[in-house]
Amino acid sequence: MENELDWKRLLSEQEWLRQTDLPMVVSPDFDGLLCALLMTHYRNWRLCGFYDGRKLTLVMPPTHVREFVFLDMEIYRPFVRSIGNHLLQWSQRTLLPNFTHAVNPNLLRGITAQQFDRKYPFATFHFLLVLLTHMEVSFHLTLNPSLLAILLYPDGTHQVLLNYRRNVMDWLDWMGVKATPAPIRTLFQRLASVRLADVVHGLEWLSGQLQEIGFRQKDDPCKFDPEVDLPKAQALWQFLQQNTGWQSPSLPLPNWTAIFDVRSTALKAASYRQMLEQNPLSFALTSRSREQGLQYTLVPQKLRSLTD
Repeated sequence: MENELDWKRLLSEQEWLRQTDLPMVVSPDFDGLLCALLMTHYRNWRLCGFYDGRKLTLVMPPTHVREFVFLDMEIYRPFVRSIGNHLLQWSQRTLLPNFTHAVNPNLLRGITAQQFDRKYPFATFHFLLVLLTHMEVSFHLTLNPSLLAILLYPDGTHQVLLNYRRNVMDWLDWMGVKATPAPIRTLFQRLASVRLADVVHGLEWLSGQLQEIGFRQKDDPCKFDPEVDLPKAQALWQFLQQNTGWQSPSLPLPNWTAIFDVRSTALKAASYRQMLEQNPLSFALTSRSREQGLQYTLVPQKLRSLTD
């Protein structure tokens, strides 16, 4: 296991990461929208739809899913580009050949289900921030309380920072954050040292803002259905633009939808092997204790021409 990620090697092996003007599909939630906004503003990527493991919603019918980069969800197909933060590997002996073009910090570092407590502690958005910094993208961030509250919110980052600080610091070292330019280095230093009182105050403000938009507290992390909740999602999109200073076109109107077969089971070696044998489109190891700790997506026969 490497002490620090070799960003040059990663960017050499995954050359597509440097490309601009790529069509992307993101998760329909807070982290997904932050990822989309970041990549739209700094890399001119184009938001073309949403995928949450059950539903793929796009602006137009696709020829194949390989057309898109998927953010905040890893796609288990060797020809599909994706970036996510989920725990994916059962053990070091587990081979995952279909993740050829998937960029995932747990896979890169060799963290498996046998090391659940050491899994990547941030959201996909935070990984993208560091990735772009190592690509020499210059950021202009005003680190006010509002922005810090927003960056603490996705994927329960605030809870992780308060409860698993040792793992947080370990991952910051592995990502080489100390060597990044001031805006990003300072941001992560502020996040890693945040006080409980500041977290509570910031999230109270953010919770009020999100409730005004239409998200209830139980809607964490602001999941939405693109076909039903687009006005609410559009309001969240505008709110994020206002508080980050990053600009982007309006959210795309959904014109095509595909529904997949979502399944979940207990996270065990046998169920994990059975899941891989079914060639899932995506999957995640979400909990080692819950009965549904392994969640995965299968492709119906009628949709396989788009995914296989």
